[in-house]
Amino acid sequence: MPAAILKLIKYKLSLAVTLSATMGFFLFRKGPDPALPVLIAGVFLLAGGSAALNEYQERKRDALMGRTRSRPIPSGSIKPLMALVISIGFILTGLLLLSRFGIAPVILGAVNLLLYNGLYTPMKIRNSFAVIPGGLVGAIPPVIGWSAAGGPLFHPNILFIATLMFLWQLPHFWLLIIRYGKEYEAAGFSTLKRYLDDNQIKRLIFFWMLVSSVFLLTAPVFGIQIDLWIFILLALLNVLFIGFFYYVLFLNPSEKRIRLIFILTNVFLTVVLGVLIVNSVT
Repeated sequence: MPAAILKLIKYKLSLAVTLSATMGFFLFRKGPDPALPVLIAGVFLLAGGSAALNEYQERKRDALMGRTRSRPIPSGSIKPLMALVISIGFILTGLLLLSRFGIAPVILGAVNLLLYNGLYTPMKIRNSFAVIPGGLVGAIPPVIGWSAAGGPLFHPNILFIATLMFLWQLPHFWLLIIRYGKEYEAAGFSTLKRYLDDNQIKRLIFFWMLVSSVFLLTAPVFGIQIDLWIFILLALLNVLFIGFFYYVLFLNPSEKRIRLIFILTNVFLTVVLGVLIVNSVT
């Protein structure tokens, strides 16, 4: 059961969300704080509860796709009602912990829940552009961390991070469409494959990643102070990442390599967040 619960709450994704919130906290606070574990627990529980609710909402369609039919609910590891109870418990506990930091993190957490479970999840069935609210879901966690640390919501520093997170989310969705588009369509989801072929989607992904990578290097314009060696490191990582991305997408494509760049995209963003955290506390 514990392993099934971890799968239900998509613990890897929830940890990534927690990392981005932690980065937002450090960006304003500039160092450790005794309250940080409360923030980490609150964001992780809220993200996990939202993920579990998403799996409850999509349980019938998950059973139709090879990629998702082994998830806890369609596989029978967890009953739907139990999954719903776990989801509600995680969400309420997460919001309660976030209330330790005032009303702003709670409101942001609730808005993210509404965007993900109330808008993005049902919109995926009807509209190929559901990725837009889906991308916004990824942009809010660092703002939760920033506001928990006492930062003003519309400061240029956190607006930069939120925009970067939003930009980075969309290729994540589109890479899944290249690999699993037929399964999504068969399960009743609306995807870009209705309008674009794989080559057009690949060009869209590469252009978007290129824009996102260039935007990353504009951090100083938004007032984020980055040591010169860290800026050079980020620039070098950017060049290597974009070069490899282009190679895999256009010069040596395969299903296995598409999965590789999907993973690499997430790893690269995690490394960037880690570097920005180190830069904030040193």
